[in-house]
Amino acid sequence: MITNSKISMTNKTVYLNGLNGLRAIAAISVVIGHITSLTFTTFDFNLPRITIGFDGVTLFFVISGFLISYLLLLEKVETNDINIINFYIRRVLRIWPIYYLFILISVIVAFFDTTIKDIFSNTIFYYLFFAANLPTILHNSVTIIVHYWSIGVEEQFYLFWPWIVKLVRTKLLPVTIAIVIGLFLLKSASWFFLGNHSILYKSLVVTRFHCMLIGAIGAMLYKNYNQRFISAITNKWTQGVVWLFSVLLFLDIIYLPAPLTYEITAIVSLALILGQIDNAAFKLVNLENRILDFLGKISYGIYVIHPLVILLFSHLYRNLNLSFIPQLIIVYSTIILITILLAFISYEYFEKKFLRLKKKYTIVESSNSRFK
Repeated sequence: MITNSKISMTNKTVYLNGLNGLRAIAAISVVIGHITSLTFTTFDFNLPRITIGFDGVTLFFVISGFLISYLLLLEKVETNDINIINFYIRRVLRIWPIYYLFILISVIVAFFDTTIKDIFSNTIFYYLFFAANLPTILHNSVTIIVHYWSIGVEEQFYLFWPWIVKLVRTKLLPVTIAIVIGLFLLKSASWFFLGNHSILYKSLVVTRFHCMLIGAIGAMLYKNYNQRFISAITNKWTQGVVWLFSVLLFLDIIYLPAPLTYEITAIVSLALILGQIDNAAFKLVNLENRILDFLGKISYGIYVIHPLVILLFSHLYRNLNLSFIPQLIIVYSTIILITILLAFISYEYFEKKFLRLKKKYTIVESSNSRFK
């Protein structure tokens, strides 16, 4: 194994410290935030709401933009090219199986649950073709799979991003920075001149390509190990501020202005990523442990499955009549634990079959786990 302050690599397999821990935080924060969402639940008692200010989806976007870009850049170094076909095969094998399985299960459940009958509407076609962000923008989402909008955004992003990485040989970093600035200025202008209900503004808020590109920028700087940038982000003072800011966001204590919310969250997310993966970084919080690694491995399943678990338990607990604390503990703990259990079963007995096949089309592989 070759190990330095940048990377752990064995036989073209890359392992990035703490990345699964951040995936776990993103996934669990999304579940917690959705448990009392009126979109998924039919609780008829006054369930105390836990408000999550930190956007787990944006953290997912930045992680995805960083990791995929980093692997593409390493493949480009290794082969002097990027195999686009193999890239798309890898995406299909990772994303599609559980994506379509959950839709099928939701359709079956909808035959018995009138609250999600909208899955039989024509809108379902957007979800079948990874365009779920469009009904979200138009406020015409399918209830039980409304969260698929973010998967649609990622899949659309990867229709063009590998081509840019492949074809732009020497100016990739400035080109990417220019795209991010352009998208941010367009979003800000649409908010200022057209208002936050305009289609253009909502499209840019939902389809956050620039947040994924912030992750990509971090990957470029990290891959070239820009010493000034890495040191500025990973020192104890910056990491202390970033973690404090993240906790305050998570607890919804601080408020971010609308045009800047996702951009600030994306930059904070990138700082968290770099603070974990760089071996020389100051680890104010070390996310490299077995529990978070396990949750990170199954985080995609947690994200996909959790709405159905929330819906079913909201029916089960319909007549739950307990005091505040027991009610809070029972509802949140059971939903989170059952979601984790189902995600584990899905990963171990369904997704792994496709992940093993995915390795055949991989030049530089991201190791799923350091803990075996």
